[in-house]
Amino acid sequence: MQLITVASDDTRREEWRWRIGLILESPELLAEISSVLSAAGATIVFELPASASPFDVASAVERAQPEVLFAELARLPKSAAEWIAEVRRGRDLPLIIAVHPTTDPAEMISALRAGAGEFLALPVRPAIYDAMERLGVLLETRKAETQERGRVLALLSAKGGCGATSLACHLGLALQSIDSKTRVLVADLDYQSPGAQIVFHKDPQSDAGSAFEAVRRLSSSSWREFAVNIKPGLDLLASPAVNAKGDTPELPEQWRTESLFRFVSHHYNWVLVDLGRHLNPTNWTFLQYVDDLVIVTAPDVLALFQTRSVLQTLTSRGFDKSRVKLVLNRNQVSPADFWVESIQQMFEMGVYGVIPNDDNLEKVNADRFDFPSDAPFGRSLTKIASRLLKGNGSGRKAA
Repeated sequence: MQLITVASDDTRREEWRWRIGLILESPELLAEISSVLSAAGATIVFELPASASPFDVASAVERAQPEVLFAELARLPKSAAEWIAEVRRGRDLPLIIAVHPTTDPAEMISALRAGAGEFLALPVRPAIYDAMERLGVLLETRKAETQERGRVLALLSAKGGCGATSLACHLGLALQSIDSKTRVLVADLDYQSPGAQIVFHKDPQSDAGSAFEAVRRLSSSSWREFAVNIKPGLDLLASPAVNAKGDTPELPEQWRTESLFRFVSHHYNWVLVDLGRHLNPTNWTFLQYVDDLVIVTAPDVLALFQTRSVLQTLTSRGFDKSRVKLVLNRNQVSPADFWVESIQQMFEMGVYGVIPNDDNLEKVNADRFDFPSDAPFGRSLTKIASRLLKGNGSGRKAA
């Protein structure tokens, strides 16, 4: 369900993508509900009178597979509970919105006891918008439960200047470019020095902090309030620090963090989380929700010292080293072999990828975000993206 809300008391507009069936008898109900759904661009897959036999309704549901039914339960040829059971045939869907010409408490109680999820009466505006938003969240949850979750990959700079933010942004596009059906989210959760919006040349009005606060009502529709589209298949969730008033934003409660990660991992094939630099209490909070951690280091003594410190901290806290990938960024061409071999011996682990230093990258992206596919930087990132996709199997279908 795609939802767009404009500021108005009685002209609230929606764009609903759910398949909807109408089982209505009263002309007033049919006219008003049809009007709202039409304005919202909803797909009405069938219309039947409430007096139609349950067999005919069940057959229509079987053919059209609606997610939502608007049903005038008081006009059915049999009890509402029996009718709903016969129409659903043991399935959880479609969800039922009971409608009635008046706000009759007895009819409301009867409908909800029979299995309806919502109850509406004339005039249906504005209650229909809240009802559809609640059902939309429920439908999104059920849909997510049947889908394979996407991969959550965190990127952490060993120290400032290693380029984890730039890699996260460009890697997101590299992943999406290899397979156009892949959906990628770059989530900037750097609470200290956020930079993804600078790389992407975006000025986000919302951010992850707002998404954490609104996590109870997140759906495909409401998500558009928080994520910024960069290119088809690639979105940005900006850091909470972007819109902060100077102070470091407060960390969300654990249940909010868990809920947000669960939501995004069921709506994207890949979630690339920029954790900023070095380990700190803030980014450590998010580490428990990621599948793999990429430590971005560089060929200088301080970066390698900090890399060792990060690896030691991870090991001491029980983080599985097999989930850690080491990427050497801004590598010079001439000593490449020396650095890679030395680093692998130093940390007793392989180097997952080597990104050559590219002094022209900032000039290329000075005015707009673009992927330098023909440059050594771009080719190296494409190789890393291919390895990630291959290691993750064929991947799931985009939600």
